[in-house]
Amino acid sequence: MKADVAVSLRLVLLWVSIWEPLVPACRRATWRDQWRADLWHYWQWLRTGERPARPAYCAVFSLILRALGCLPHALALRIQEWSLHMLLQDLKFAWRMIVRRPAFTAVAVLILGLGIGANATIFSWVEAVLLEPLPGVANADRLVSLHGTTKSRKDLSFSYLNFMDLQAAKPDGFDGLIAFRPAAMSLRADRDPLRVWGELVTPNFFDVLNVPMAMGRGFSAAEGSVPGKEPVAVLSYGCWARVFGSDPDITGRAITLNGHAFTIIGVAAEGFRGSLTGMTLDVFVPVTMYQAMMGNDRLSQRGSSFLGVYGRLAPGASVARAQASASVVAARLAAAHSQKNEGHGTIVLPLWKDGASRLLLPVMATLMAVVGVVLLIACANLAGLLLARAAGRQREVAVRMAIGASRGRLVRQFLVESTLLAAGGGVIGVLLAYWTSGMLSAFVPPTPIPIALQPHVSPMVVGFSIAITFATAIVFGLLPALSASRPDVASSLKDGGASVIGGMRRGRLRQALVVSQVALTVVLLVSAALFVRGLSRAQLFDPGFTLRDGLLASIDVLPNGYDARRGILFYQQLLQRLSTVPQIQSVSLTSAMPLNIGGGGSDMAVRVDGYQVREGEEVGAYYSRVAPRYFESMGIQLVRGRAIDDRDVEGRPLSVVVNETMAKRYWEGRDPIGSRLTFGSGPAIVVGIAKDGKYSTLNEAPRNYMYLPVYQSFRPDMILQIRTSGNPATALPAVQSELKRLDPNLPLFDVRTVEEHMQLSTFIPRMASTLLGLFGILALLLAVVGLYSVVAFTVSQRTREIGIRMALGANRVEILRLVLRQGILLTATGLAIGIALALGAAHVLESQLLGLAPTDPVSFAATTSALLIAAIAACIVPARRAASLDPLRALRRD
Repeated sequence: MKADVAVSLRLVLLWVSIWEPLVPACRRATWRDQWRADLWHYWQWLRTGERPARPAYCAVFSLILRALGCLPHALALRIQEWSLHMLLQDLKFAWRMIVRRPAFTAVAVLILGLGIGANATIFSWVEAVLLEPLPGVANADRLVSLHGTTKSRKDLSFSYLNFMDLQAAKPDGFDGLIAFRPAAMSLRADRDPLRVWGELVTPNFFDVLNVPMAMGRGFSAAEGSVPGKEPVAVLSYGCWARVFGSDPDITGRAITLNGHAFTIIGVAAEGFRGSLTGMTLDVFVPVTMYQAMMGNDRLSQRGSSFLGVYGRLAPGASVARAQASASVVAARLAAAHSQKNEGHGTIVLPLWKDGASRLLLPVMATLMAVVGVVLLIACANLAGLLLARAAGRQREVAVRMAIGASRGRLVRQFLVESTLLAAGGGVIGVLLAYWTSGMLSAFVPPTPIPIALQPHVSPMVVGFSIAITFATAIVFGLLPALSASRPDVASSLKDGGASVIGGMRRGRLRQALVVSQVALTVVLLVSAALFVRGLSRAQLFDPGFTLRDGLLASIDVLPNGYDARRGILFYQQLLQRLSTVPQIQSVSLTSAMPLNIGGGGSDMAVRVDGYQVREGEEVGAYYSRVAPRYFESMGIQLVRGRAIDDRDVEGRPLSVVVNETMAKRYWEGRDPIGSRLTFGSGPAIVVGIAKDGKYSTLNEAPRNYMYLPVYQSFRPDMILQIRTSGNPATALPAVQSELKRLDPNLPLFDVRTVEEHMQLSTFIPRMASTLLGLFGILALLLAVVGLYSVVAFTVSQRTREIGIRMALGANRVEILRLVLRQGILLTATGLAIGIALALGAAHVLESQLLGLAPTDPVSFAATTSALLIAAIAACIVPARRAASLDPLRALRRD
């Protein structure tokens, strides 16, 4: 972190030096000293660590943002020396010049609008996911996430008893600690039960998050101190409006949650959606009601970790200070409860490293870099167009200089014109962002959890758009302004004369701009090709199961009062009935589907009989509960032994099926079948070995996995999985009919096809490949326009030369080859530079590619070929125009 900020300090001081000449000479030294001192002191503050809980890149970003202020400050000082009358004259003249060439203006504004709009859109996504991850929470940058750690894990939840001990210890640096657990709930008011998602929370939940109440009140300390007491609930504003029609008398009203009566005591403020990034949660109840809500008691089990924990930093406290105090408390708890907490610690993380923010951070950073490159290409393209336009204004500039205009006066005029063009592009860009900022949710496939990624054009996004609008005005306008303000006055004033030196200089600048456009376009196209190729490879990944034509639906028997005995009987009858439906080939139940958001199951520590644990080694496995015929329905191959079947019921020894990775790791040289392992439910006998699969993500490393019989370790909420013989939708009516016959009050939730479920595993690379492809195509179009314009301009400048060549005997093919050679040479130079840059960018993106090497030759070859073809097409039109010139007319020109 500190090294990054130190490098950034040198860069921002260089940035200040670049814009120093803009400041009036009489104030330049003071301006420079003030900005250097301000940035140095800000850097010192960042180095001390006494800052809000923001990521390292945010600290660097804040330093850069602070330094960006030197440019408008310098411009403001310069403008103070200009009279208002003079500025109005510049604006009027600039407006006339813009209106005089509507086609040029339209193209310039459109190019800038696309570039600025792309940046504003992606920045709105970054704000929603990373900068403001918890809408409705005041001062969310002071919140941190706490996780339990072991020697090999740093993402563990907390048990209720461990959290209570941590909270009671009052670790230094925290203003408060909260615990929470998201859960699906069945809500019944005056209508049929609704499936909603809510949170079980500690009573100080709303106080620590600084969330006010729209109606009623939050929880009191007494309403979360005794397990099973005080069945009260707080609604979200959205739930209150959607389900209860914004009833003003909602407080005191009785509702039923998971079959238990609760009293509504308040409605949270509008905009608050819960404590999890990207999710919309509707109901909040005390965590002490866990047994009533979930059907089992985990509050008294110190080894049962199920709670997420947030802390609010005290004023002036840093993450490092909070981490130090939390570590001391964790060590004390580990010593006091060595059997359950042995080797456990606590890690404190900013929210951007947790949940959906951590998941989306790599792709958001990539997209932000990509749209920045697109904007640079747009600026280079527009700078090239302005250089060409400046060539036609040499006589105008020469006349103005001849009558006394200074070079600074001319530069200012050109920059005013650039600023007006940029302002038009900024307006188009913000409007474009209004239409496209909501596209993020379109990439998310149907999910069983209430994902809500809702970016919008906020004041921060508008401010960002204004900043990059003025930055682009300087970037694309300064170089043409400096070039156009240095004409050869004598040559330009001659009738038909041209400044050869100025023309050559501008020609080289335009060629350099085209080469840079081609190089940056190569980087974008290669990145897009790598993601597209990686996404196509992902379709070929073996997830470990063959189920594709099938239906998934969630079912929860707890709200209808089923205990373990009745629930198991119900599930047995349901599976028996569904197995007779003609469209259904096989049917089963599972507690966690592979490749689900949040992983393919929970994990726990295990002890394997006969395995000698190495020093410091932690033996654990992920697991899910399954019903008979699960492996048949999923199409999971059994390597040895048997599957979970109807023999695995209560009263018989607990059975377990392990995967190949677990069998090889802990039973090397021994037969796992018939051996015993022990975990929280007690001892279990290994009855089978299943083929390895992908449980959380497609590119995950092999992991230990176990399958437990749900009839022996009951869970009330399960996922019904149905393998169908055809279209899965045709089986749904029969499934619902059989369910109604068993229990007419028990609904199905989260119904989706297996195909829709599989999209969850690829939605991030699919989003990245789609957007990179779109931005790559946009960059390619801009590069083609830039290449065409420079070749066409060169042809117009060399018209007399071409006429002489043709008069001396050059044929059309030779002229065509002459013009094409220039365009292809520029393209080849840009390709060479771009491929080198793309190799570096590909290695940065390696972790996001699914099963594809960053040096994939197909991606590089396809990109190079596409760009070459596009470049030749761009050069053909001006080349053919040059080859068809009439030599006599060409010689008469000039």
